[in-house]
Amino acid sequence: MGNGQVLSTLMHRASVRKFTEMPVAEETLREVVRAGQQAPFTGQMYSVIVVTSHPTRERLRPYLGPLVMQAPVFMLICIDFLRLEAFLSSRGRSNRLDDMSMLFLGIQDAAYAGMNMVSAAQALGLGSVFLGAAPFVAPALAEIFQLPPRVYPLVGLLLGYPAEHPPARPRIPLDLVFMRESYQRPTSAQIQAALEVMDQGLLQEGYYARLQAMIPLEKGQETHDYTNYSWGEHIARKYGQMRPRDVLAMLGQQGIDVNRVPPPGAGA
Repeated sequence: MGNGQVLSTLMHRASVRKFTEMPVAEETLREVVRAGQQAPFTGQMYSVIVVTSHPTRERLRPYLGPLVMQAPVFMLICIDFLRLEAFLSSRGRSNRLDDMSMLFLGIQDAAYAGMNMVSAAQALGLGSVFLGAAPFVAPALAEIFQLPPRVYPLVGLLLGYPAEHPPARPRIPLDLVFMRESYQRPTSAQIQAALEVMDQGLLQEGYYARLQAMIPLEKGQETHDYTNYSWGEHIARKYGQMRPRDVLAMLGQQGIDVNRVPPPGAGA
């Protein structure tokens, strides 16, 4: 694949939520995960659990939503400290890094691999969509997939041959992301301009109307419908009304203690 093809694949990527019933060959699935392995980073602190069976996906539905039944393949990308620490143990060492640092590095490892997998899938003619609820339903996923301590679910990924070809969705203007030399605080005018770009782009596509994805208003009288409900209102409701989740407790259940500080010399 030439440079132009790679860039085109990335720039035209869009989440797919409708799939054909055509199964994905085992060889193709292995190729997708193998492409994930070529993502940067030393520790490779991730594992990928691949599910094609209908009964397992039915068990996932209450926790990850009905979309999990729409694709022939579900993948759970996990942060995996267990395997890294087994490598260390084989060399007569133990892990001296605190779990908060491990968590940052593990998220980086798994996220890089996940994005490589999505790009590889698209290049192979597959569609995909991430399911971000996975870390917030960790106890259920740990039971379903028999996750041992030191392994934590980071994100779900649906794969299959697409039954739709949605356009690439708008993004906030590059000038709000691309900064030189130091951080540049966004101005009010920039924020409003970015909201206009996102809102108009998704309204024109009918994105939220098609998905019937309006989040109910928690307080006050509803003044939006699908003619004026778009990205700005969606993220304001999603993050402004979200109830806290005890992620620290869920991490602890999987043997990850962000307050853990190994004693000096523990890795010798």
